[in-house]
Amino acid sequence: MPVDISPPEKDESTPVESSGLPAGRTPEEVAHHFGISPRRVRQMARELGACRIFGNRMFLLPTDVEAILEASRPKPKPAYHPRGRDSADLDELLALRKQMEREEAARKKKK
Repeated sequence: MPVDISPPEKDESTPVESSGLPAGRTPEEVAHHFGISPRRVRQMARELGACRIFGNRMFLLPTDVEAILEASRPKPKPAYHPRGRDSADLDELLALRKQMEREEAARKKKK
């Protein structure tokens, strides 16, 4: 059985979009779309590893853009708990107050 070793013929009429290639964007395009600095987009992409770099060119795939957007979400602030409001501190304070009242009563008794 003969084996065909010739490369498959390419269909030149198919556009790039339908050929299955990723829809890459430059940091400038992404920055313009979201109204932010291209420099900040490049910085975040490098920090997160969410980019493709070929030589001195950077490309961002849709998944890279999603990762950058997810990382830029604001972090929720932790719940505020004022100091001295938990039950252990309150119990300690009440015990100290009782002790001071006893000492004051003992001093008054001596007089």
